[in-house]
Amino acid sequence: MGHCNNEFEMQEHNTSELITQELIRHAPFTAFGAITGIVIVLFAVHLPHNAAETIFYTLHPMHVVLSALVTAGMYRLHKGKGVSVILIGYIGAVGIATISDSLVPYAGEV
Repeated sequence: MGHCNNEFEMQEHNTSELITQELIRHAPFTAFGAITGIVIVLFAVHLPHNAAETIFYTLHPMHVVLSALVTAGMYRLHKGKGVSVILIGYIGAVGIATISDSLVPYAGEV
């Protein structure tokens, strides 16, 4: 990469590099999760409505909680402390869940 002229450019370069490294490290997990999700959907498509609804209302809250834990854990890993860790975990999980589970499906119906 090019020469950094000031501290801001250096921080920006380091941040971009860190994000790229994290994305590369997590790509196998993302691929595994996507493939697992597709396989589950292939089996779930044949479930009766009542069974699918029960599974959704059981697993979805668990997914939101796990998302909050991971979000908070990543924030804490990168120097987050105290109450801010809890707030970031909660807002990150609930915010993302709201977008993916409410707003996107609603937009698809409109």
